[in-house]
Amino acid sequence: MDKNNVKTLLDLVKQSAAEFGDRILIKEKCGTEIVEKDRKTFYADVLRTAEFLKETTGGEKVHAAVIGLTSYNYLVSYFGTVSSGNVAVPLDAQLSCEDIADHINRADVTVFFYDARYAPMIPAIKKLSPQIKTYVAMQQNDEADNNLTDILAKYEPKEQAPVSADSLAAIVYTSGTTGLSKGVMLTHGNLIDNTMCQDNEATPDDSVLTVLPIHHVYCFTCDILCSLRYGDTICVNDSLMRIAQNLQLFKPTILLLVPMIAQTICKQIKAASAAKKIPAAAVAQAFFGGNLKGILSGGAYLPPEVVAEYKSYGIPISQGYGMTECSPRISTATVDTVNVGDVGTVVNGCTVKIVDGEITVKSPSVMQGYYKNPEATAEALTEDGWLRTGDLGYVDDQNRVFITGRKKNLIILSNGENVSPEELENKFVTVDLIAEIIVYGEEGFVTAEIFPNPDMTKNMSREELVAALNEEIKKVNGTLSSSKTIRRLRVRETEFDKTPSKKIKRTMQTSQGELV
Repeated sequence: MDKNNVKTLLDLVKQSAAEFGDRILIKEKCGTEIVEKDRKTFYADVLRTAEFLKETTGGEKVHAAVIGLTSYNYLVSYFGTVSSGNVAVPLDAQLSCEDIADHINRADVTVFFYDARYAPMIPAIKKLSPQIKTYVAMQQNDEADNNLTDILAKYEPKEQAPVSADSLAAIVYTSGTTGLSKGVMLTHGNLIDNTMCQDNEATPDDSVLTVLPIHHVYCFTCDILCSLRYGDTICVNDSLMRIAQNLQLFKPTILLLVPMIAQTICKQIKAASAAKKIPAAAVAQAFFGGNLKGILSGGAYLPPEVVAEYKSYGIPISQGYGMTECSPRISTATVDTVNVGDVGTVVNGCTVKIVDGEITVKSPSVMQGYYKNPEATAEALTEDGWLRTGDLGYVDDQNRVFITGRKKNLIILSNGENVSPEELENKFVTVDLIAEIIVYGEEGFVTAEIFPNPDMTKNMSREELVAALNEEIKKVNGTLSSSKTIRRLRVRETEFDKTPSKKIKRTMQTSQGELV
């Protein structure tokens, strides 16, 4: 695709239809059937939805929330919004009714597209968010104010007025691991730059099983926008509980995962291999459907042991690095350039600079700021446009990025030493005995708070469990300098509280476990 012809999200949809028009854009299950939609149909439906919004709002530019799981109708709602010059506000499908209203109100939303599962919440949302003027059900609903099905039948596809690349396209909420989530303002230019910043070898013959939540910009850019660019097919995974079945059904060539899912699958493959006495590589090839070229991982730390394990299966898995504020990619590796330890090479057009140990970034992909939050914006962006990522790390002479921790999480010991908790936590990632771990400073000591793996510990006494955990800590301490040694252990009875993206909320962890 000629990058010079693509400046906005509507340009991307239009160009995709022009180059790959009859090729399938998306496959999704509908009951017992698989429904397919091509790119020409998608482009027309996007224009129809844009016409509806233009008529409904009287041409006024609005913010439209979109909530639901990945689906064709979700994509039509989102792209119809941004193609008409309006702003999309994708919401986490796991939010409570109260949190939905909070996000809607803080983003000044006046149009609401919603999946069928949220229909029971609409009366409450109408009370909590009275400023919303237009509700649109993505599936047929006789009680809804508007139905997308009716909209697509009623309106004709018409060319839309050009939108500037600098125009706001989306307000995307961060996960909020250490406080209230913030609305990241991303322009058309931000998202298009990140889509076009790196060339890969994807072709129209490829297919991606989209597993991650679509409100995450990682999924939206790397699964959806890149599929529009390269012509490959999006196959919808309708539930994490059915990922194994859907891999068999769709047989994808590309898979984007977060490390938690990659590790879970790895454990399942090893267990099946041991139980059936079949080589793990054979189990893995069958599990992924037989066509998988490689896996791209992002969003959290991927242990080198997991990379090596997948490599032994004949499946390369590579890690990238990014954040919502950067649309999201900062560095990436292809399945052909897998290196253990780094998080990929800095993408084209992006510059990384280390300031006092912190990774800072300058790129056309960097956000405008946080919506109606000038204080947080000033904290994140320098006056000359550098994004302070909050991540600690370094870049080597090959422009590869290495992450060592989070600046806000640093433990400052009484002797003035700084300890990165992530560095210590990552050493326990492959310990089967431990399900979750957080390391923090407590009364001058480095403390590990652990939620044990219930499957591994259900037959252990309390004394046996504590002894086993202390033994694992002893092994790790043997690899550390004395200043980083873990001195205290707390054991939890329950999992840590997490964000919707399954990251542990560090603000919730202090002293929740019993000191042993």
